[in-house]
Amino acid sequence: MVKIVLVVTLLFLTGHLSSQDNNQSLRVLFLGNSVFYFNGGLYQSFMGFCYADGIDCQAVSQRHDPENNHGAEFLNIGRIPNNLPDFAAEEKYHTLIREGGYDYVIIEARREGHLLPEWIDRSGNIPGWVQRFVDYDVGESIPYEQNLAALARLYQSIVNSGAKMVLYMHPGLYYTPDWKSPLAQIHERFKDDLEAMEVNGRDKEVILVPASLLWRDALNRYDADNWYADHIHGNAMARYASGCMLYTFLTGKDPRNNSFRELPKNWQTTPDEPADLINEVDAEWIKKQVWFYYSTRRR
Repeated sequence: MVKIVLVVTLLFLTGHLSSQDNNQSLRVLFLGNSVFYFNGGLYQSFMGFCYADGIDCQAVSQRHDPENNHGAEFLNIGRIPNNLPDFAAEEKYHTLIREGGYDYVIIEARREGHLLPEWIDRSGNIPGWVQRFVDYDVGESIPYEQNLAALARLYQSIVNSGAKMVLYMHPGLYYTPDWKSPLAQIHERFKDDLEAMEVNGRDKEVILVPASLLWRDALNRYDADNWYADHIHGNAMARYASGCMLYTFLTGKDPRNNSFRELPKNWQTTPDEPADLINEVDAEWIKKQVWFYYSTRRR
């Protein structure tokens, strides 16, 4: 049996499990603060898609609070720094990666502004009432080379542990849609530059998950009130969509053949309460769009 693990902060994906049997065990480490654990997180949908496909999945998060009621294992590590250099400088994350026995580590890119050039105006598209979030949610520019060096440290720990790095494109703020395509290009550069590095002759594939582009598509179909829970966190349907995308890019399987439709529960919901189901039309659109991205990805 094969174990699989995911870690979160920045990430990208490529199918790997499609050639393996369904009776595998997946151990997944998410490293990425509230984008992953908010109101139940992405774990539930990701695990739900796996279970519906006959895959035994375990999800792990660095957060110890809130207490988990829905099958995800929490570790008492605390909040990850908001930029990659500070994140990579924390030895406790490298220790966790090296000793956790993970197959996949999911990392998100953190704050959008840390990845953008210094000259970009960080307030032009932001409403006045959320101006106080600008420094925290957007972040000041960090040169590409410094972000790449930080990712490289994490990448080396992941690859040397026998795991595979997953870069999850942070969906970002709903009022910065013009940043999504340039940021996607930066992620592609990360993927190329990391895979070009030599890491003890091991499998160096970086899996890139374009969640930000999927969410941008969703905002063209739904308005922000029907996709975001607040200015940065997605609602249950958005979390379902991201869970679907993670499942697809990790397994290489067409989600349109997967019957899973449960929306994630929040941590206050008891496990035995019936789950709400996503509308069939919405589920169909999400699965088709996710498969569109997967099937057209650069290999």
